[in-house]
Amino acid sequence: MVTMKVVVQISEREKVQQSIRSVINLVNELKDELEEVEVVFHQSAIFATTDRELLKPLYRDKIKVVACKNSLIAQNIKEEALAEGIKIVNSGVAEIVRKQKEGWIYLRL
Repeated sequence: MVTMKVVVQISEREKVQQSIRSVINLVNELKDELEEVEVVFHQSAIFATTDRELLKPLYRDKIKVVACKNSLIAQNIKEEALAEGIKIVNSGVAEIVRKQKEGWIYLRL
C-alpha cells in the first residue's frame, strides 16, 4: 500500500478548533494510509501553539505540530511559551512549500 504524507496549513485564529477536529478526522479516516501529518500553525493561528490543552488531540502518532518563527515574532510570543513538542521553523509558508516539493499532499484548513 502506498502511504501519504500530508502537510496542513492552519493560519486563521477563528478556524483553529475546527481545523484541529478536521485533522483528527483525517487521521482517523485514513490512518492506515497515512505515514505522517505535519500541522503548520502561522499568522493569526500561531496563538494555538501556546495552548497545550487545545493542541492535546494532535499529540498522537503520525502528527507533528509546527510553529512559524516569523509569526511568533509578529505576535510577540516567546518560544518558551510554546507547548512542549512543537517544532519551530523560520517560515511557515516556506515549510509548506518545501513539503509540497518533496511530494507531500497540501491541505489548507
